[in-house]
Amino acid sequence: MYASSLHSEYQSEQLIRKDVFGLYMSVGYVLVNVEPGSEVNVFDAASSLSFVTDANLLFGDHDLIVKLEADNMGDIARLVVESIRAIPGVLNTKTLACAEM
Repeated sequence: MYASSLHSEYQSEQLIRKDVFGLYMSVGYVLVNVEPGSEVNVFDAASSLSFVTDANLLFGDHDLIVKLEADNMGDIARLVVESIRAIPGVLNTKTLACAEM
């Protein structure tokens, strides 16, 4: 297989996700800082959101990482602002958008 065909296969299989109906989804990760002592409560609240597909508590500069999927990056931005930042105990968020090539 040529390098160019490997690259395009990687793009279609790894960078852009498909939902259960085969439609393309946007993927984002949110790094979250929380008030001391509220890590578990924020983790539980974030994990229960329907658009969150994975969440993990962290050690280091951030307290939590949340993976979310939506129809487009605009929806991801809206969900972060309206839902994740609204969780009691959340101090700061940093959203990382996955490449859509």
